This record gives sequence, C-alpha cells and structure tokens, in this order.
Amino acid sequence: MKYPLSFRLLFTALLISFINIEYSGFHAQGDTTWVSTYTWEAQNNPETNYDSPGRRWFQFPESDNDVEYRKVLMYHKLKCFDQGTAGGAGYACGEWDYLTYSYLFDHTGELDSTVYTHPYYKINNQEFETDTLIFSPENGAPHDTYNTEYSRINLDIVGEVTTTINSETEQVSDLTSATNARRLTFTITAQELSTMGVVPGLPIKRISWNVESFQSDLLTLKVSQGEGEWQQVYAYPVEITDLLELDLDGDEIIWDSESDLHFDLSLDGVDGVSSDAVSSPSLVEAFDADGGYVRFDGLDKISINPDLFTDLNNEVTLECLLKGDADYLPANTTIFEAVNFSGQREINVHMPWSNSRIYWDAGYDGGYDRIDKAALENDYEGVWVHWAFVKNAATGVMKMVRNGVVWHEGMDKDNSFGNIAKMFLGSGNNDVYSYRGDVENFRIWSTALDESTISEWMFKSDTEGHPSLEDLIVDFDFNGENGTSENVNGDYFGNAGRYDFTASELFLDGYVPGGEDVGYRPAFVFIQGAEESFEASAEYLTVETIKLIPPVSLSSWEVQGNGVVLQNVEYGWPADQLEVVYNQLGDTISDSTISGEIMAIVNYQLEYFGESFEVIDRYELGRYITPYGINLSLGDDGWTWVYDVTDYLPLLRDSVELECGNWQELLDLKFAFIEGTPPRDVKRVEAFWNGTYYLNTWDDHVLSHEYSPEPGEEMFRLVTRASGHGFGQGNNCGEFCYNIHSVLVDSTAIWSWEIMQECADNPLYPQGGTWIYDRAAWCPGAPVATQRFELTPYVNADDNFDVEYDITHDPYGNYRMEGQIISYSSPNMSHDVELMDILAPNNRKTLSRWNPVCEDPIVEIRNNGYEPLISCTFTYGVSGEDPSTYVFTPNTPMEFLETISVSLPYDAPVYTVGDDEDLLQFDVSVELSNGLDEEVTNGSAHSAFRRPPTWAYNDLDDNRIIVWVKTNNVPSETSIVLNNSEGAVAWTRTYSEANTIHRDTIELNEGCYRFTVNDSGDDGLSFWANNDGGGYARFKKVAGGNFTMLEDDFGKSISYAFRFETNLITEHEEILVHHETTSVDIFPNPTNGIMRAKLTGFNSNVHWVLSNTLGQTVLSGEFNPRTNKLLLIDMLGLSDGMYSLFVSGDEGQMASWVVKKQIL
Repeated sequence: MKYPLSFRLLFTALLISFINIEYSGFHAQGDTTWVSTYTWEAQNNPETNYDSPGRRWFQFPESDNDVEYRKVLMYHKLKCFDQGTAGGAGYACGEWDYLTYSYLFDHTGELDSTVYTHPYYKINNQEFETDTLIFSPENGAPHDTYNTEYSRINLDIVGEVTTTINSETEQVSDLTSATNARRLTFTITAQELSTMGVVPGLPIKRISWNVESFQSDLLTLKVSQGEGEWQQVYAYPVEITDLLELDLDGDEIIWDSESDLHFDLSLDGVDGVSSDAVSSPSLVEAFDADGGYVRFDGLDKISINPDLFTDLNNEVTLECLLKGDADYLPANTTIFEAVNFSGQREINVHMPWSNSRIYWDAGYDGGYDRIDKAALENDYEGVWVHWAFVKNAATGVMKMVRNGVVWHEGMDKDNSFGNIAKMFLGSGNNDVYSYRGDVENFRIWSTALDESTISEWMFKSDTEGHPSLEDLIVDFDFNGENGTSENVNGDYFGNAGRYDFTASELFLDGYVPGGEDVGYRPAFVFIQGAEESFEASAEYLTVETIKLIPPVSLSSWEVQGNGVVLQNVEYGWPADQLEVVYNQLGDTISDSTISGEIMAIVNYQLEYFGESFEVIDRYELGRYITPYGINLSLGDDGWTWVYDVTDYLPLLRDSVELECGNWQELLDLKFAFIEGTPPRDVKRVEAFWNGTYYLNTWDDHVLSHEYSPEPGEEMFRLVTRASGHGFGQGNNCGEFCYNIHSVLVDSTAIWSWEIMQECADNPLYPQGGTWIYDRAAWCPGAPVATQRFELTPYVNADDNFDVEYDITHDPYGNYRMEGQIISYSSPNMSHDVELMDILAPNNRKTLSRWNPVCEDPIVEIRNNGYEPLISCTFTYGVSGEDPSTYVFTPNTPMEFLETISVSLPYDAPVYTVGDDEDLLQFDVSVELSNGLDEEVTNGSAHSAFRRPPTWAYNDLDDNRIIVWVKTNNVPSETSIVLNNSEGAVAWTRTYSEANTIHRDTIELNEGCYRFTVNDSGDDGLSFWANNDGGGYARFKKVAGGNFTMLEDDFGKSISYAFRFETNLITEHEEILVHHETTSVDIFPNPTNGIMRAKLTGFNSNVHWVLSNTLGQTVLSGEFNPRTNKLLLIDMLGLSDGMYSLFVSGDEGQMASWVVKKQIL
C-alpha cells in the first residue's frame, strides 16, 4: 500500500521539523527511569494563585550511578486550567501566542564578579564627558518672560439702566486680604437674584463691587447659568481705591428668571483692605495659594529615603494628585517604583503604559502581585486627578481609588513587602520609563486606607488631624525653592521644577470665608440695560509675567563596597542657558545668555566590582510558543510534545535547576532516561549567542564563536534555535518576513535555509487567533524549530574552529537566539539500527492530521553504527496477530546517524476492520539483516492506535456517499480528493462557484479510503481573520444524516480516513459521480409496482438502466426528458429488493436507489 503524494509530503515536513523529538504514544524497549518535575496539580492551585511553574530545583539520576543511558526524552505536556482561568483573563487556556522556554541552569561552583563603571558626575541625571554650569547667576535665578496682552471694555451710561440692591451687606477683610492667589467660587440663587431686582432677559452690562484699596495682578471672572457651560467674561489687572466696576461686552450674562448664577472669581497677586460682602452659607468656597506642585519632563526623578519603609509589611497606601502631559501620554511611564536589595520590584505604578492601561504592582514573593485596568484619557492626562493605590496583603485586597471612589480592585493578592532598598518618584528603577506630568501631595502610609478616608482628605494639603497620621511615612508637598530638598525627604535628579498654582488653578484646601455659618461672598451689584444705553471704549494693557527656569542637578558619586552611592547633589544652570522673552503667540521677541561664574566640569568613570556570585550557565533545552487559547481545549489528558534532550545528559544529573513554561497553560514536565548504549557519548555543552538580537545590528552582536576542543572530544554538532519576532513595519520582520539564514564554519558557508515555517498544517487546530499564518521558525501551539548541524566533517578535533551565523539584514524585528556546540566521543558501535518512531498507526495527538490511517504503517529508523547500513529486517503487526516481515534496503547505504522513514507493506484485515473505539497495539522490531546489531534494546517498540471509523448503511444495502460542500467566497482555493488504501486517486473535485452548495453522489465498493479537503490559500473553508466568508464540507448518507462533518477552520488541508462497508458492487471501472446540476428523484420509494422518476438537468435523450444488487441489468431503455415530464418504469414483475437506476446523457450521469416492496 502507498500513501498519496500529499500525505508523503506532509510526513516529510513533519520529519524535518518535529518528529525527531516526539515520542508520545510510542513505547520503546529498554529500562527507563522517570523524573517528574513540574506537575499540573502544583500549578492548578488557587492557594498559589495559579502561579507560573517558575524556577525550581529537582532531583535527577545521580552522576555516579554507573548506569548508561542511550536516550533522554523530555515530555512537555500542556492542558487548560481546570479551576480559575489563565492569568485571570477569563479563558481556560491563555489567550496569546507567547514564547516559553525550557531552561537548565548549571551551577558551576565557580565565583566571579562583574566590573562596572559609573560616571563620577551626572548632570540633569545624564552622563556626559565635559560640560559647564553656573551655580550663582549674577541676576538671580534665571527666568523666561511672557508678554500677555489683556483688553477690557469701559462703558459710559447714556440711557436708561436698572441697578440691583443688596439688602444686607457688611465690610469684611476675608475676601480681599493679601495673598499670592485666591479663588472664590460662589452661587447667587434665582431667589436672591429676583430679590435683588435682576430683570430677566435684560443684559447685565456691569458688575460693581464696593472695595477699599484693592488691587490684583490679574482678575478673572467666569460665569455659568444653571447647568450651562462656563464662560469667561472678564480678565484684566485692576487697581482701585473704592468701587470696582467690571464692564462686560455684549450680552454675555442674561438671566433666564429660573436658574442660579454661578461665579468663579480668580485673583492673582491680590491685596486689599476690605470689601462689601453678603452672607451666603453653603454657597461659597475659597482657595488660597499655599505652595505648588512638581513637574517631571522626562529623565527626572526624586529619590525617597529607604529608611522610611522599615515599618512597611502587609499594608500600604500611596496617594498623590496627578496631571499627566497630554502631549506625551499615553506612553510607557512609571510614576514610582521601589525595589528590594535583590533589585526585585516591591512597589510600582505604570501611569499609564503605552496601551493606556494603569498597572499597580505590590509585594514580591517569587513575583509581584498586580492589578490593571484600561483607562480613559481624562484618567491620566490634562486634568488633576487624585489617585490612591492600596494593598492589604492580610486580606489579599489591592485597590486603585480614583478621586475617592474605588476604580478597580483585585483579590487573592497576598504577597507582603520585603525590605525596600531604593525608591524613586518620577521614574522606574534604573532611570527607565520616566513620567511626564505634574505631581502634588505625594504621600505613603503604612496602612491600607479605606476609600471614605481617602475621599475626605484627598484635597487637603495639611494632614493634621488625619485619623492615620501616625502611619504617615512619606509626605511631599513640593512647596519651597527650586534646587533644594525643602519639603522633600530625598534628592531631586534632573530638572524637575516646582511651580505655584495660579489663582484659576487652585482647588486644594477649600474653606468658607467667615466660617461655615456665615459664608461671605462678594456683594456684587448688577447694572442692566439695553445696548443703546451704553457707549463703549476699549482699553489694552500688556503684562509681563515671569516663569522661573528650574536648575539641573549635578550629582557626584563614589564607590562604596560593591556599588556606588550618592556623594553630593548641587543645582545650577547650563552656562549657555538662555532667558527668553515671548509674545502672546509664543514667538521669541528676544533672548540673552545668563551670566555668572562658569564652572568647567570634566567627568571620569568610576570602576568597581559588583558582589561576587556563583557562575551559573544557562542552557536552553527547548522553546515552545503557546497556542491561541480562546475557545481552545487541550482535553483532559492534555497535549504532549516530546523533545530529545540526550545532548544535555551530562547536565541532567543530581540536583538540577529548571525554569519552564508560563502562566497560560498548566505544565506537566517529565524526563525519561532510557538505558542502553548511545551512538556516541556526550562530552560537553557550550552555549553562546543567547539573547535577543535585532536584525539591523545583527553583525555587531552575533559574532563569530571560537570553540576549543578538549581531550577526548572527537565529534561535534552545532545546535541553533532562532525565532523571529516583531512586525508592523517594513517587511514585517522578524515574525512574518522571509529571511535566509546561514551557518559558516571557519569562514566557509556550509548551510543556508529559509527561516519561514508553514503553520497552516499545525496539528493543534483550530485556535482562537491567526494560527494559520506562516512565521519565522515557529507556529502558535508548537515547538520552535531547532536546527542541528553536524560539524565533524568540517573541523579537526585537534584545532580550534569558528562558527558564524548570518542572516539577511533588515531594519526591523528581532530574533530570540541560542547557539550551542555539543562535543562527543567517537562512535560507540560499528553496527546498529535504532527504531526511532512509529509514525503510523499512532494515536499521538501531534500526528492526528493523518492518523488513524488506511495506508501502510510508516516507521523511522536511524543508523547508530559507524559502518554504513545496507539492509535491515522488520517484523511487525497488530499485537496478537501473525507478524509480517519486510527486508528494507535503502537506495544508498545509510551513514552514521542518518535517519529515514520506511513504509511497511501490511494488509491484515484487523488493521482497519473493526470497532474504531478499540485501542490496539502495533508492534515493530528491526534488526540488521547481517545480525550484527550491537545494542539490542533500541530495535523494538509499539504504538497505541485506533482504526479509522467504519461507514455503512443498515443491512449494508447501499454504496453511495454524498459529498456535500458549501464553497466560500474563493471557491478556486478548494479541492477534494478521494484516495483508496493503495494511494490511488479514486475521485477528485474542484470548485468554481462561490457561496454555493455542491452535492456530489459517489458509489464505493467495500474498502478503506481517505478524503482530503485542500485549501490552496492555507485558510480553510472558514477563517475569522479574512474576507473569504464561510464554507463547510460534510459526507452525508443518501437517506439523510451525516457520516461525518469536517472542521471548516482547518488551514492547509484536512484529511479523514474511513472504512466503507457495503454488500453492493459496482461494475463500473470508475466511481460514478453525479453533480448537483443533474438529479433523479424517485417516487414513490419504496414502490409496489409503477415507479416514477423526475429527471432534472437532462436536456437531451438519456439511456437508463435498472440493475439489481448483483449489478445485473433487469430493465433498460431510452427516454426524452424534454417531451415527457416523468420516466415511468413498470416493476410489477420484479422481485422485492433494492435496485439502482442509472441515468446517463450528454449532461452527465446520475444514479439513485429504489426499493421494490409489496405494500400491504
């Protein structure tokens, strides 16, 4: 029996990519020691928050146990979560295609330390070689000057007006007393307006306020009516001795008789003796300037003294007011981060990340607890928002509180806090992800504040009287001078500047003038009148305001032990610092360089050794990409991918530290140590090229590696694993771009290959993502491709040699890369053949694209002997049956370690005939035909398998199958082929009509067959991420119902083997095919005499034949369907039973069944 070409080609692809490392469902002879490491049960545990497998120690066979192992296999078994969901994201299997690694860490016992450098100086928190600063400018702190032009209307009354009256006023100093800035917000109710005599519908043209000796650098008034929008009606500097008159232009305020009027009065640089006021309890609030905020503009940070965190254990609250830079965010930013003495994160907030999500991380225990949520723009930029980040490890609750209301929370977050070594505000540790925006009132509490307390105190600068004041450990209000640590228990780095709030920006520390029982507001008098009652003139004034330029930090450092510590921080300005004068449009009017004593600073590098550490070499055993997990099931028993890790045998001894998997799926990882003689002994493993390398700088970082053979090393192999990542620019490198990779040995190119890998034939399908797309050496839900190159023919064991790895340059993307050289002894055997795998029959899930099978068994063998393999003999068969034998002679002798797949002729009925639910065993053994096998344990194995399903009608009285296909929008991509068990094409079909149901009826003799549906676009009949629409393929019974329905999201192809049983035999040499364009409908059916047949799609004379179940013609004739509507056939003289009507004409041929039966 032979496989069809497509079947053989797919097997070849599988052999090249993966079969060498897969042995699930394959049982080889030889004593085996099993080592269990990670288990599903340990990870599927709510008490550990379904933690990732992580980095763990395990006990492996002892190095001195005097046992020889011929092979070591790593069984990497995944399944979806039984409890909870992967990562708490709502899916039993993780949603995304993530890289996972299987790492081994070899603890060498050697100590080493790393040489580090650090600049003696940093300016503006950045490195430099030489620079100049001015610490004491001659004209004081530098500043920029902004010229702003203001205008106002002055009105003369020339006609009839009305003036309101305040019934009760008093002179008070509360509203106009001297301060840098004051903001008054108050409401005059509709009832008050009516009592005052405000006329509805008549414009208010002037607002008068009786004041004494009053001035303001800038008076700004905003008004809103009812729920309407605010509008600015006045903005101008004022200075007056008695009566303040604010003349308004146009009809900006017209009272509607029903609404309240709301006022927002801002007074910058106010100074006055007294003013008329009206008592308005609960309707007025005032804010006075009291310091300001800090602005981070990138590369800035403030250190926080770690000694303040000694009491931090299970609870914490971090709170502050934030207004992010709307021109920069969203971006990858960190507002604060704290790390422990091992550099591991204890506290962190990303505000936000570039995906607009806010992340709150707290507490480290092998990993940090995290909650996160997608945010809107007004959550993090452009406006002041109070944020509090709360954790209570005892209760497991983490919260993010926005403006006093819980915005997001998470449970089961029980990691407590370790000792804080460093903490920074304004950036992450190591100066990464700098924040850009304004911060005010940053506080840290060693308790978990509740939201009611947070809400009550979030806009108060003074914490006196706070119920948890004794738990306050950090309180930065940012008041004070630039270039100092005033009111900050730490140091500024960079040029973070302190800025005062202007009057219109004030919102903190609100109070009621005169007390809550009184509530003074300005006693405004409104003058109303028609436009013609006033004559207007305009007045203009240009006002200069200055804005201080923050200094930059000059930090100096010194070596202390195994690190550097801050020695001193000073603040100055670059010697070329400009002071700029701007006009109202922001254009430069003039500029000048500051002057003062210039200090030239020459930098140099401090050099020091880090703490000594044990040299730990990391080796990658394998790499795997997780599947797209939405709606994916891996079954109760999971899926297993098996890696041949024999090359790492010297490292897999005694106590071994591993790190494998991730949080997306449950991982069960076992190692099988199979006893026997290996083809050659592994001597040493040397790893290099391990990291992430970008295609545009490949040649700068992936350098030629020199290997120095040691005594006893005779043979060598290069192992490489490169997977491409990144897309969206240029050629979509490195994930989706074609790229030629090459290996050179001693500067000579030996191997080259295209890295792109077919993914549409992945056996793990369908997946909830773009699983069908070809990728650079990987596919979702599959191992990353490993390349193995035998170096022995190209190198000399007595000399050093170089290996080099080249790619095609591209400006985008990266490869995750690892290279290893494995050294070996000379071959251990002269003659040996190993049975590597049984590919079919096999119920291994990773072979389920083609199993179960009708075709001959396929096995894989390898020559483990130094001498060429000329011939070998197989003994095989279903367990319990008489075995078959087959002598295999390769076309050319097999060289050492050469692998080949062999098809074994086999036609025992039990192979395909029987219940497809039975779990059978297929036994195979192989030995050299000359009987010289030196390792007897590696030539026998068995596989578990199930037969293909059996299709049949009741009583086996029909032999027809309807191939029922609905095409999608691209029918030309779809084709179907039917092969018999010999691999011969029995029937094939292509399609040209889109979105059409096609029904083809075929007649089959008894036997085993395989249907294969191909899609040349590699996207199946249905796929969510294209515009091809949806289709399907089904195999139906004539009398109704389905034999089977195939998965429509199948990628490249889907193949289905089946056994067909029938008592009918067709005499036609070719299977009869009846297209849907013609049809024969018979009635009544069954019939007791006269049968009527309606012929559809036949337009010319037809010949018809009525045959019995033996294929004998019992009646025949000619018929013209154009002149007669129905074909009438008299079956009265025929015996009861089943007959077939065969109709043929120019339009095609069609068959249908009819039952002759005496009806009582």
